[in-house]
Amino acid sequence: MPELPPKGFDRLSRTIGTGGDALQGKGKVLVTGGNSRPHPGADYAELQVTSNFSFLRGASHPDELVMTAAALGHQAIAITDRNSVAGLVRAHHAAKTVGIRLVIGVRLDLSDGTSLLAYPQDRAAYGRLTRLLTLGKRRAPKGECHLDYGDVVSHGEGQILVVLPPEGGDPAEFAARVAADFPGRAYLAAHHLYRGDDARRLARLARVAEESGLPLLAMGDVLYHIPERRPLQDVLTCIREHCTISEAGFRLAAHAERHLKPAGEMARLFRGHRDALARSLEIVARCDFSLDELRYEYPEGRCLTG
Repeated sequence: MPELPPKGFDRLSRTIGTGGDALQGKGKVLVTGGNSRPHPGADYAELQVTSNFSFLRGASHPDELVMTAAALGHQAIAITDRNSVAGLVRAHHAAKTVGIRLVIGVRLDLSDGTSLLAYPQDRAAYGRLTRLLTLGKRRAPKGECHLDYGDVVSHGEGQILVVLPPEGGDPAEFAARVAADFPGRAYLAAHHLYRGDDARRLARLARVAEESGLPLLAMGDVLYHIPERRPLQDVLTCIREHCTISEAGFRLAAHAERHLKPAGEMARLFRGHRDALARSLEIVARCDFSLDELRYEYPEGRCLTG
């Protein structure tokens, strides 16, 4: 585990991870115990993380998520808020503070109900991605973003895309479509729903991945940095769904499992799919863009003669 300065952890009042003990010493914070022990060959980066910049979805600040990932030993993290890059500046600052790699990303929720994660590989691709988001927001009322798949294709140069399977539907048709339009630059996400059928669901996703040609990618679909934020996330869900806790039922995420996990725990959850874990670092290596590359660009002015 890395040793991190306590300044960045002033809001992490509870244990980080899955039951370990937070030990504070002379000017450092150590995270030990629980499931945070390194797992041989279990290098992993969490690339699907929702922060509180996804309104009424995420229950943790971007900096909390980034610093917790560093404490857990992740090699990188991506903040992928819904149709928004608003949380990336705070995440970028936190990542530079603790020395973890931040992969720039966004979740694209499309008008037909399908969803993708997009990671720009370079500065030009980031420009196309932000123009895509601007296009969707100009079409929609404030707080919404209306995009269709054709928009993604037309702005897709230089993007790594990940197909997010719907909880109750079959992703095969959409996966095949994305595979054809983004050869060599697309993946199929796999994550646990903790509803008792995850083994069968993962096997089905592995078959879809093989048939479509999209490599399977293990992801955590994180909504908060530590398990203790689950009650807050439940409250946010109830506000979004206009219901009470007692009425929410299956609209709430099962158990307190949508938090950042150590690589060893992810290896246990995805045993039998080791390649799917390793592909997270493959994406990290392919995405070189950093917010440090951005500079203010003055608009070109016309000088009239005379």
